[in-house]
Amino acid sequence: MKKFLFEFLVCSILVVFVNSYSDDDAWNDYKLTHKKDYTGFFGGGWRDQMRKRLFLAEYAKIKEHNSGESPSYRRGLNKFSDMLPSEWSRYLGLNKAALVAARLKAGPTQFKVESRDVSPTLDLRYDSCLPEVKDQGQCGSCWAFAAVAPLEFAQCKKDSTRVVLSERQLVDCDRLDSGCNGGMYTDAWTYIKNAGGCAKQTLYSPYNARKNFCKFRSSMVGAQVSTFDFLPANNPLAMQVAMEQHGPIAVAIAVVPSFLSFHGDVYDDNACDGAEINHAVVVVGWGTLNGVDYWMVRNSWGTNWGLSGYIRIKRGVNKCGIESYPAYVVPA
Repeated sequence: MKKFLFEFLVCSILVVFVNSYSDDDAWNDYKLTHKKDYTGFFGGGWRDQMRKRLFLAEYAKIKEHNSGESPSYRRGLNKFSDMLPSEWSRYLGLNKAALVAARLKAGPTQFKVESRDVSPTLDLRYDSCLPEVKDQGQCGSCWAFAAVAPLEFAQCKKDSTRVVLSERQLVDCDRLDSGCNGGMYTDAWTYIKNAGGCAKQTLYSPYNARKNFCKFRSSMVGAQVSTFDFLPANNPLAMQVAMEQHGPIAVAIAVVPSFLSFHGDVYDDNACDGAEINHAVVVVGWGTLNGVDYWMVRNSWGTNWGLSGYIRIKRGVNKCGIESYPAYVVPA
C-alpha cells in the first residue's frame, strides 16, 4: 500500500510538472537557447510580445506536424521560429531572372551522361576537402556560398591541400551579381574566372553579411575557375555522375515556410513543388532512408540549422525544383 501511494505521489508530481510547462516557459526557453533578447529595444515589452506571438504560432504548427500520422520529415525550433516572412526571406537570395537567363545563355549542356551504375550512397559532408558549413546571415548571398563550396572542394582535390575561400569577395566585388540583393552561382563562377580567382578567406576581410568596398588583389587568390556548366535538367543520374567526377554541385530550390524548421528525416513537403525558385544550395551526396531516396544538401544558414547545417531532400522527383538547375565547376 505504501509503495502504491509513493508511486501515485511521484506520478502526480510529474503530471503537475508537465502540465505546468506554459507558453511563457516555452518562449523563455527558446529565447535562452537561441540567445534572443528583445527587452533592450525601445518599446521592448511590445516587441517581446509580438515575437512571442510569432513563436507560439510556429511552435503550434511544429507540434501539430510532428504529432501527425507518420510524418515523413520532422520539424523543430530554430532561429527562424519567431521571424516575420520579410525577415527570414533575407536568408535567401537566388535571382530567378538571372538563373533563367544564365541557363538560356549556356545553351545545350556539354556534360554527357551514358547509362551507368553509380554508388548507392555518397556522403561528402565529412570529406576533409569540404569546409564546415558557413552562415550567410541576413544577406541574400546564398548564391555566393553555393558557388564557393564546390570550388573549395574541387580545388582541394586538385592540389591535395584544403582551401577555404571568401564569399565576401563575391558579395563585395562581383558586379554580375547584386551582393546581398541576390545573384546566381554560375554568374559568380564567371566573375571568378574573369577576375583571376577567388581569394582565400584568411587573406580577405571576414564575412560580415554586408556589401563593402572591394579589396580583392591577385595575391589573395586561393582558387581559379577553368570551366563550369549546367547539367541536364531533371536528370538525377547526371547529378550523381557529376558528383562522382567533380564533387559537390550547386543547385537552385524553392524554399517555403516548412523548409525553415526542418529537423530530421527526408524533406518532401508538396508545398514547395511549383513554388518560386528563391534559394541556392549545394548537393554533397545521396542515399536512402527508410525506403525514401534523398539528396544530402548543404545549406548556408550555419551549423545550428537542420542536420548540423544540412538537409535531406527527396530525390528523383524534382522536389522543390532541386533537379532543375544543377551545375558543376572545374578549377584551373
